[in-house]
Amino acid sequence: MSKLSRQVLAGEAAFNLWESCLRKIYGTPASVTVVTGEWKSGKTDFALYLAFDELKEKLGIIKKIGTNIKVFKDESFTELDDKVAYVDNFVDFEAFVFQDRKPKVFIFDEAIKAAPSRKAMSKLNTKWLEYVPELSKGRCHLIVITQAKDYTEKLFLNPIFIRAEWRKINKTTVVLTILKPKLEMHTFYDIPATSLKFDAYRQAIWRMNPQRTLQNLPTEIKIAFEYAHGVSTDKLAQKYGYGHRRQVVRVIQKALRILERIVSGKETIEWSEE
Repeated sequence: MSKLSRQVLAGEAAFNLWESCLRKIYGTPASVTVVTGEWKSGKTDFALYLAFDELKEKLGIIKKIGTNIKVFKDESFTELDDKVAYVDNFVDFEAFVFQDRKPKVFIFDEAIKAAPSRKAMSKLNTKWLEYVPELSKGRCHLIVITQAKDYTEKLFLNPIFIRAEWRKINKTTVVLTILKPKLEMHTFYDIPATSLKFDAYRQAIWRMNPQRTLQNLPTEIKIAFEYAHGVSTDKLAQKYGYGHRRQVVRVIQKALRILERIVSGKETIEWSEE
């Protein structure tokens, strides 16, 4: 195993092994890489640093980043940072991956909880089977973070898909194992923290469908709710920019059809009153 510091190689060395490894792994149309390590070894911070600070900002290999980690504008942890797309469900994940052909990274945090190997036939696990083989169509690299590979969905570790493993030794040291096209092992030291702001104590959530709140409901449903609470169609037309109250009536009818599909089981949402 070569134990070489990224900083030393970036100086007078004839080539930059760190950058060479990144381009070898993430310069392809798609890949699955795994970040492992013990609790509090800096796995999440490293994955964000790798994707944002290195692959996107420094090297320009990646144009878009999505993750189920909430990244904030500052350390008050109140407003999400739009430099990174927050995605916590398969519906939004599909849109993120396939809406364009820009090279992108998706960081899937806490995979040991959201996709455990002991629930191999669960809906969440089997859903990944629809997407992992198709990642190249969306030019998406999937970075999976887990404490223990043995308890993580085996699809992510399948030799067909996995390209490399990053094993965090501590907050500043990582061992890289590149699995293809040939086996390589390197240790990198003095890895800095990410410039992104995130709450290390906040749980990363993953679910099948978007969680609906009063803030992100479809406009049709919002209008129907307001009408149900006594707001007139004339006032709703004025508020939402419709030319006539009859248009509002049609919108309410559409909302009822949406609710009918939900009640009949043809459409599924998860609900929160946040």
